[in-house]
Amino acid sequence: MAALAALLTVSGKGVAQEPAPGAPRMESTEDLIARLTPEQKQRFDEATRDFDRRLFSEALPIYKELLAQLAGDAVLTKFASEAALNVGDAGFARSALKPVTTANPNDWQAAALLTRACAESGDAACRDSGMVHMMDLHKQGVTPPGLRQYIVERIPVGEKTLVIQTSLEPWGRFHVYDLGQLMDKEGKLVVRITLESDDADQGMFASEHPKEAAAGVRRFSFDGYRETINNSGQPVQAHSTYKLLDGQPSYDSVRKEFMEIAKGKGNPATSSTQPAAH
Repeated sequence: MAALAALLTVSGKGVAQEPAPGAPRMESTEDLIARLTPEQKQRFDEATRDFDRRLFSEALPIYKELLAQLAGDAVLTKFASEAALNVGDAGFARSALKPVTTANPNDWQAAALLTRACAESGDAACRDSGMVHMMDLHKQGVTPPGLRQYIVERIPVGEKTLVIQTSLEPWGRFHVYDLGQLMDKEGKLVVRITLESDDADQGMFASEHPKEAAAGVRRFSFDGYRETINNSGQPVQAHSTYKLLDGQPSYDSVRKEFMEIAKGKGNPATSSTQPAAH
């Protein structure tokens, strides 16, 4: 399902959480549904069914129709904006989301979508400020504990799509900071690309750069993971490490490296295979 599955729990009852002191309460999907007329509820259900089936070009006009009747509604704006982003209309998403984030800066759902809209419209400064804002909301406890990452942008790579997510906190055994997923046109995962900082790499870094390590700097790596079949016909996971680097790179550097790997231009420094996880 699209990002709003995490951001709005579209198949459930919506998100209702306590706001930070002095902040407006964030509208939930339940709140919206409670004030729809029967006719509006029918149209909303129709649009959401299309949304869940990834028929975004069909869902978007219905959401816009409802927004014309319920101008500025936060939940409708977020559904419409995600649908717009998924059909390539980042401009609509930006203009629709900005009033929502201005009215409630603690609306982390709108903030995440606006960050993506900025990234996909090529506004790096707006994207970066959005990423900083999302991290601030996380540190303040505004984002839900289960939200570990969010989509920054989707980038066409030929007939495939590279979806880049950034972590609110590093996660997993290897401490993933950024995740790229290259999807084919059917939405099937082709390769997973990570910026990670494995604890196993930190001892060598500390011995080479003791002052930096003492200051909290870490060694990072760009890695790729691909499910494939070995010569015996057994499913295996192929792992490649493309590059080691000292200190966390900027998002632009991550984006560039992810794109090179997604295009097949990256040259692995090391490669290995292991049985695929079931």
